[in-house]
Amino acid sequence: MLNSPPRRHVLPRALAAVPDGDLAAPFESLGNPTRLRIVERLAATREVRVSDLALQLGVSQPRLSWHLRLLRRSRIVTTRREGREVLCRLDREAILDHLGRFRALIDGRLSIDPTPSPAAVLGVPTRENPLPEVLP
Repeated sequence: MLNSPPRRHVLPRALAAVPDGDLAAPFESLGNPTRLRIVERLAATREVRVSDLALQLGVSQPRLSWHLRLLRRSRIVTTRREGREVLCRLDREAILDHLGRFRALIDGRLSIDPTPSPAAVLGVPTRENPLPEVLP
């Protein structure tokens, strides 16, 4: 029996909207071998039909659509519909923006705000953020 690769689990934020300037999302989406192969194939061509890409990669079309959805969410890939066909390509402009932000980060010209705590998101008072005083 062949050793199968370990199963990868989708990140909890995988379907949530990506805020503008989020640098983690593109790197998270490229952390999967199949999505990296998709990017590699798209880099070699201007645009390709999703059905052809599925055949080239040996991936089912529903599975490929899932991966493309994550890559679109991270602004690495764009798709467009032409009749019944869906064509996809690299979003080279957005990728250059991601690379520019990453370059600024490693050059010390950009800081990443820490992810807010669940208490801050829910408005729960903490020692750092107590409830405001109410004036009579």
